[in-house]
Amino acid sequence: MEKTKTSKKALRGLIADSMKEAIGTLELPKPTKKVNKLLQRNSKKLASLFADMIRRENKKKKKAEKFMEDAGKSKSKKAKKSKELKFVKQGTESVSA
Repeated sequence: MEKTKTSKKALRGLIADSMKEAIGTLELPKPTKKVNKLLQRNSKKLASLFADMIRRENKKKKKAEKFMEDAGKSKSKKAKKSKELKFVKQGTESVSA
């Protein structure tokens, strides 16, 4: 499995750039120092939220993969036993019949 870790700093940069581009396309006056500070603060908060979401999704994926591996291993053992029992049961029925 690939280990791709996205840092909060990288996410913050992406979000801040996207917000600045979106605001730049609007017909608004040039952003002031206060507006830029507000954008930076909001991008920081959004980046931390997205980083947490990404981390949780990765945990869920790992947990699901581990569950599927464990389920696959246990199913194969049970399937073999049940098949052997079926053959034994069928063999005894045909002999007695």
